[in-house]
Amino acid sequence: MPEISVVIPTRARTTRLRLTLHALANQTLAPQRYDVVIVNDGPNSTPLQSAIAGVAPSYRLTVLETGGAGVGTARNTGARAARAPIVLFLDDDTVPAVDCLESHLVAHSGSPRAVVHGRVWDLTAFRFTPDPAAAASHLEGPRSRTLGVEDLPLDAASVRRYGPRRSFIERLAEEVMRRDDCRALGWLSCIGTNTSVGAGRFWGCGGFDERFGDLWGGEDLELGLRLAADGCDFLVIDAVAYHLPQARVDAHGSLIAFWRRAAETHNTPSLRRVAALLQGNVALDDFAHTFVAPARSGGSHDRSLW
Repeated sequence: MPEISVVIPTRARTTRLRLTLHALANQTLAPQRYDVVIVNDGPNSTPLQSAIAGVAPSYRLTVLETGGAGVGTARNTGARAARAPIVLFLDDDTVPAVDCLESHLVAHSGSPRAVVHGRVWDLTAFRFTPDPAAAASHLEGPRSRTLGVEDLPLDAASVRRYGPRRSFIERLAEEVMRRDDCRALGWLSCIGTNTSVGAGRFWGCGGFDERFGDLWGGEDLELGLRLAADGCDFLVIDAVAYHLPQARVDAHGSLIAFWRRAAETHNTPSLRRVAALLQGNVALDDFAHTFVAPARSGGSHDRSLW
């Protein structure tokens, strides 16, 4: 049986997903020690089939379909199919470094209650590079910068030409974990990609809340809130992954809508301010002083709040 399962929700990714799958084949962890579950949440399977065509991984690969129910449903579906006691959530545009999976396992071996997040670097050269309808041999960025399977594995030296940068939420999570006065906000490090948790802990708090559907802006952090209420510890470790982001035009409105709904769900008005925090419009000190943690409800979220 594997020791860690990687769950990847996907929708309309082709080249990015192919790079992710190839990077997972380059791990220092022996392939029999992990498996990978891809969950297609798109309206059809054509992009996924294009991405995996020609990929012959040495690890066990399972492919499932959810048909557009939302990323929370996709992640839960993948977690149900996971065979290992540790589940690592990875996105379909995130390329793990060679020791990423092994580093997660080591972190969990000493912390059975841990929710572990590995550092993520955005490769900004590909911010405006769309995924083609069919998987291509390379992603192409400005100034003739390309990224293909032959460029793997990625490391700190090889990514310098791709404009590596930490996102705001990544920097915020690390600041929270550095400061003793912010440890109650450790759930802000429960970021949706390159984050692992014990399967028992994950299901003990209800998994991802599928009722958010396609509402974008914090289904991962909302899970972190419930994991914190369930007594989990949060860790940020040097298990690096490289994100191939694409610009979003709806981020502002989606964040506000999501955290308005989350505040109603938890009956906790202070959660509305998470959107402003993530947009840099509220200082961390101000948020920390006014934040009220949602009440624990039997180790799971209360569905009567919807």
